[in-house]
Amino acid sequence: MLSRVAESLFWMSRYVERAENTARFFDVNFNLLLDLNRITPTENPDCWIALILVAGNREKFESLYGEYSAESVTDYLVFNRSNSNSIISCIGLARENARSIIESISSEMWEQINNLYHLLQTMRPENVQNDPFRFYREIKNASHLFQGITDNTMARSQGWDFIQVAKYLERADNITRLIDVKYHILAPNTSNKADVLSCSVDIIQWMAVLKSCSALEAFKKVHLSRIQPENILEFLILDKTFPRSIHFSIGAAKESLWRLSGNSTQKNLSDSDRLVGKMEAELSYTTVEDIIERGLHEYLDEIKIRLKKAGEQLHLVYFAYHTPEIESQEENKALPFTGLASGRANWSQAQQQQQQSASRATPARKNA
Repeated sequence: MLSRVAESLFWMSRYVERAENTARFFDVNFNLLLDLNRITPTENPDCWIALILVAGNREKFESLYGEYSAESVTDYLVFNRSNSNSIISCIGLARENARSIIESISSEMWEQINNLYHLLQTMRPENVQNDPFRFYREIKNASHLFQGITDNTMARSQGWDFIQVAKYLERADNITRLIDVKYHILAPNTSNKADVLSCSVDIIQWMAVLKSCSALEAFKKVHLSRIQPENILEFLILDKTFPRSIHFSIGAAKESLWRLSGNSTQKNLSDSDRLVGKMEAELSYTTVEDIIERGLHEYLDEIKIRLKKAGEQLHLVYFAYHTPEIESQEENKALPFTGLASGRANWSQAQQQQQQSASRATPARKNA
């Protein structure tokens, strides 16, 4: 498979997953505000800052808007085209990747991503404000439909494995960010790491964390009615069977990476195989008590850094167009995968330029 095709499949999948997660966070946040009866003419900025923190773009947001409100946060994370992590930008980038490799994906996949793209072009901020629940539900359902179509129309070849790696790396990154931000908003400042969780008593907000991951029903089947912070953290980080836990996501990414490299025997592993495999093995033997003793923020921050490094190594192994002899020693040049200063992976600069050139050469195809 050409590296250009593999990279487009990877980023197509990753951006669809990112858009779905953003819609999921918005949907749950609106429901949480209703539960807490906080939707008033003078909104509390604390209700909206968490969404910006999850996206990792606080400085850029404050330079553009200055205040946190439903309107400003929605505009930035849904409609702002200068924000590469907004829903409209993610779906646009996913569509561009799909269009560039239309011969490598099924026609049903292209139709789904193209329909979602054109749906977003017709949406305006007032449409979302009038009925936010319907809008975010449509985004989530469209993403689920795209993933279902992909699973049922693509051969289990290298292309499908690149799609799976991208989806699960992005999912693990998003869940890590969500837990970290929500934890520090819910738990008060304290120097005793072991006592932090016991100080938070707002069960409604902890349930919102589970709902953000579509995990509330699955969690209750395991822990019954015991909605306690420690149990929630254990389920979302360490559970091996729930498809949105960090452990499951990293394990699924590892399996796809090993199929791509043909290293099921664990011999001659690439750096990306080794990094993801080591993370999965450590999660298998970690307990929630170990995490709390070490410090939740420190633990999650390390996972984010290691996910980023795994993505960089994957880029160098499969997607990089330059030769090792002329690699720059500067990280931002050698590893275009790194993307924004927020640490969220973004489309490599080389492929962005390539796609922009193709788009200028054939502008009529954008509306196909």
